[in-house]
Amino acid sequence: MSEQIYIFNPEHDLCIANGDENFVPPRSAVGFAKENIDMSEHMRRPNKQSRNIIPWGWNHSLKKRLINEGIDPATLPSEEELQFIRTHSRREFALDVHSRLNCADSQVIGADYRIVATSTNEIEAFISANGSAVLKSPLSGSGKGIRFVREGLSVSDEGWCRRTLDKQGSVIVERRFEIIKECAMLFECHHEGIDFIGYSLFETKNGAYSRNILASNEDIEDMIAGYISRDTLIAIREGLTSILANSLVGHYEGYLGVDQMICQADSPVFVPVSEINLRMTMGLIARNQYDN
Repeated sequence: MSEQIYIFNPEHDLCIANGDENFVPPRSAVGFAKENIDMSEHMRRPNKQSRNIIPWGWNHSLKKRLINEGIDPATLPSEEELQFIRTHSRREFALDVHSRLNCADSQVIGADYRIVATSTNEIEAFISANGSAVLKSPLSGSGKGIRFVREGLSVSDEGWCRRTLDKQGSVIVERRFEIIKECAMLFECHHEGIDFIGYSLFETKNGAYSRNILASNEDIEDMIAGYISRDTLIAIREGLTSILANSLVGHYEGYLGVDQMICQADSPVFVPVSEINLRMTMGLIARNQYDN
């Protein structure tokens, strides 16, 4: 059995958003990786004979770097596989999965709390109808590519929207809620299907990851079940497993996380699909650390 080599490349989201194999991530992202190199007990520079490289996330930039270091390209993901990961890392995929969930529980918010806008007119119309909103680029790093707006677009907001539309083709516009709790369902995708592997409970600040809370799966499920029924939660979990299997199996192998939120609207509501990350997540590290 070949040795597993883990690569911690937290700049992955920035590389995915850029899309260019020659993209050089900022020093802050690369520095974070070096400062936290002990996050995996097996993490080190891959050797040329390794056939089982497991990165934080696969992207074109990482593939080129490994080829330059002498790794056989035949052992790395193909162009088609990398493009699939990039396409399904876009926030439109999360919205599509959300829209395919069949959940009639009034405590679970539908996918229409957000839209995929392709013009500034659509963005302004949504803000006018909903008051405050969150603008998100389809691809971005943690905390980047997100803007909070209220009662219309400022000159700066409008400029950002036009640049994002020009570069990425759309802007995701969401109703802004007061967040009560943030959590995630964690999965592993392999050639036979999708396995649910646990829950994650985490915190963000201004859209950027802050920390995970170490807790058992049972405790996190109990927390969520304090806002929606346990039967509804299990139905969502099973629905996501099926939808993700239909979308990903045969095209992607690895871990993924489906971010979720409990928010305050007129009453607490559950957002079953906020983001989908086709990569490892801090929640997976927290889950593994707690369970072991």
